[in-house]
Formats: sequence, structure tokens, C-alpha cells
Amino acid sequence: MARSRASIDLVTVLQIVVAVFLVTLGLIAIIHYNSDMARFGRGMNKLFGRSNDPLNLVVAIVEVVAGVIVFAGVFFAVQSRLLYAATMIIAILWIIQIILSFFASNFAEPDLVVWINRLAADLIVLLSLWLINRKYA
Repeated sequence: MARSRASIDLVTVLQIVVAVFLVTLGLIAIIHYNSDMARFGRGMNKLFGRSNDPLNLVVAIVEVVAGVIVFAGVFFAVQSRLLYAATMIIAILWIIQIILSFFASNFAEPDLVVWINRLAADLIVLLSLWLINRKYA
């Protein structure tokens, strides 16, 4: 019985950490969206005929909102369906990001060990989201 209680507490701690991670990750993207380097990159995109897709900004806003919902779920009575949906949406976005970042481009770059390490870090986040999602399923 004590073992089950400890795992519940650890999932709650994981939920708090993942929520803080999502909020700060989204805030970083929002804050740096209009940085000089980001504006330069968007300018280069225009120069070479590419569109300036605001998808990164949309994903950042979704990350912040989902992070706040997941965090609030620890301390307040938030509907399980809302927490389930928030973690599922972020998990799906995370899977898309993994596919685009690691497999559709930059495969095994800059070298295989660094690529595997970065992929493992993203998979840890994905699996954490999955554990939290199962808590509210």
C-alpha cells in the first residue's frame, strides 16, 4: 500500500515539473519571437520566398495554456477531461515536433551520439506527458 501512495506522489511531482517546463518553454518562445535574431530569420525567409509561418508562436501559446492547466490540476479542482485534453494536445504536438526535428530533417546531426541524446530528452518529456495523461484518463 505504501508503494502505491509513493507512486501517486511522484506522478504529482512529475506533473508539477512538466507544467513548469511547459509554461517556461512557451514563455521563452513568446518572449524571443520578436528578438533581433528571430526578426532576422523571418526577414531571410521573406528574402528567399518562404512564408513566415506563425506556427511556433501558436504552439508556444498552447504550451503556456496547457502548462497552466496541468499545474492548476495539482492544486485546484480542474475537470479530468480538461487535464486529459491538455496533456493529449501537448503530447501530439510533441510527437509532431519529434518527427519534424529528428527524422524529417537533421537526421543524426550533428553526430549520432548528440542526436540520440537530444531525442532521448524529448522522449522523456513525451513519456512524462503520457504518464500524466493516464492519470486523468
